[in-house]
Amino acid sequence: MAISRFQSAFKVRTDMMDNITPNNTVQMNASVPAGEWKPASWLPVIWQNEASKDYFTISSGKVVSFDSTGRIVPSGLLRRIIDQTNRNDTFISYTDEDVKAKVIDIETGDFVAAAKDVKNGDAMLAVLKHGWVVDNSGAPFALDPAGDDDDCVTVGERFISAPVGVAAYDVYVWAGDDPANLHFTNYQKQHLIQFFTDVQMRVGHVCENTTTDVFAVDDKETGAALQALLRYDHLDLSDVMAYEHTSKLAQHTSRTPVTLTTAAGAWVGRYRSDISLLVKAGDWTMDADAGRILFFEAGGNAVAPVDANAQALTGLTAYDYAGAASTEEQMMHLVGDAKPGDFVTFDKNSNFVVRQSNVAALVGNAFNETELETALRVMQRDQELTVGRVFEIQKEPRGLLERVRTGWKGEEFGKDAQMPGSATSGFSDLITLSDERIADEIVIVNVKIQ
Repeated sequence: MAISRFQSAFKVRTDMMDNITPNNTVQMNASVPAGEWKPASWLPVIWQNEASKDYFTISSGKVVSFDSTGRIVPSGLLRRIIDQTNRNDTFISYTDEDVKAKVIDIETGDFVAAAKDVKNGDAMLAVLKHGWVVDNSGAPFALDPAGDDDDCVTVGERFISAPVGVAAYDVYVWAGDDPANLHFTNYQKQHLIQFFTDVQMRVGHVCENTTTDVFAVDDKETGAALQALLRYDHLDLSDVMAYEHTSKLAQHTSRTPVTLTTAAGAWVGRYRSDISLLVKAGDWTMDADAGRILFFEAGGNAVAPVDANAQALTGLTAYDYAGAASTEEQMMHLVGDAKPGDFVTFDKNSNFVVRQSNVAALVGNAFNETELETALRVMQRDQELTVGRVFEIQKEPRGLLERVRTGWKGEEFGKDAQMPGSATSGFSDLITLSDERIADEIVIVNVKIQ
């Protein structure tokens, strides 16, 4: 009888590779401007490298602008100013990590002393005091406690430029302007930085962070009605019905699960990868792009389907793209619904978003003259802040990657240790390493900034 004497505890090394941000560029002939570019010293910490313990302030691929001193800043800061509700909205937040990293406080010009939120009005007042925006007339940039919100926007637009490119790589927290004034003695891993002005990128497609109630809409279609559509006319849908959503849905994945319930509890049945596989009670699938969730239902009537225990469906939730918003500044993404050919601009976290060109979508179907003027101004401004176009939306897994055996598969391993392949169910690290809500899509964005 064979005796196993192997008793060692298995431990994974985490310092072999330092893949902080996945590579998101596609073609090699990217355009980069000539110059000596430096990040602003007052930018707060976004994340810390676990291996080297270095701090970073701008992620690779983020849309960037110049401030009025010629330093590089995330373009999302401009969006926070021009889209503000009032001057008391938060511009940047300093945390205890900024204290440790010796980040410069935009308000004082000294190292950050304690965690705090810096409001738009306070930040723009500091900009005036530093002389980064010059106006010696006393008006309209007074920005006193009773100051006008529009004054704050005016200063912000003069302080931060329209986008000039996308960050070529992760940007360290600024170490100091010269060797004699380094924030940490003899420690400067990055002096100058670079950005792309013409590049094609692959980014994760972010959907809404909370589920939407598909069941409550109560918009059901019979099998006959579905089969009358060219999309399904090659299928036998005599025993199929569908719930329809008002827009595209996110695919059913471990990150964006569809939830089905009955009066007895959780739905008992099988998720099927194709409509043709719906053969018995409890079977269901998705046509996510068409916003439909389809069920086996004997007779194909527009009634609530039943699961394998003959319990009728009473609840159905899923994720969609229409109301998506980014919540993280780390890693580059495209946020919200998109289709090939769409123009893209950026959001407050410097992520790509589709440029809005529909007045009704901005202010609703019923709007007055003032709302129309505001919507038109927003549309004109977004045209000026356009940074590129959507070229393609790719579905994952691609190329049977889920069948390629890779390490390290298992719940005991962190997502940064799992290699794309069987360990990640075939999804690439642009999806698995993100802290945003991403289902199964990668968007190809062509960035072209003049």
